[in-house]
Amino acid sequence: MKKSQKGFTLVELIVVIAIIGVLAAILVPSMMGYVKKSRLKTANSNAKTVFTAVQSAAQEAETKGTPLSSGIALSEWTVASSASSDVEKAVYNTLKDNGDDMGIVNVWIASDGGCGGVQWIKATGDAMVGQYPDPADEVDAVPTWGTQPGTGAGTP
Repeated sequence: MKKSQKGFTLVELIVVIAIIGVLAAILVPSMMGYVKKSRLKTANSNAKTVFTAVQSAAQEAETKGTPLSSGIALSEWTVASSASSDVEKAVYNTLKDNGDDMGIVNVWIASDGGCGGVQWIKATGDAMVGQYPDPADEVDAVPTWGTQPGTGAGTP
């Protein structure tokens, strides 16, 4: 009496591995696109959060009778606990839940004393620049770091 053997043949295993390889080759590039879009949305969200915090600090300063001066820019300002101005403290308190990588921000103060625009990046040299207002919707349309949102002007 012959005992039947169970299992897969070598050819069957090679076919399965080839199918998995083809699927991986198709899915990996599209997944990378999702990762980039996610990073852009996070950067834009952080920029909007900073914009709201600066706008609130600007309104509070105006209420105290000391409005923020137009043209002030916190250029490539790393968010840190050593914040000294009210605006810096507002930004720090807003982003401190992000942990050690709170990011780097550019903040422009408008002529009316409000927030004119914000840019946020995770680290120096990061290509994913989030900004508010006028955030980029597509990864290919990411703004240049140091360009004030809505104006095309560089850092003052």
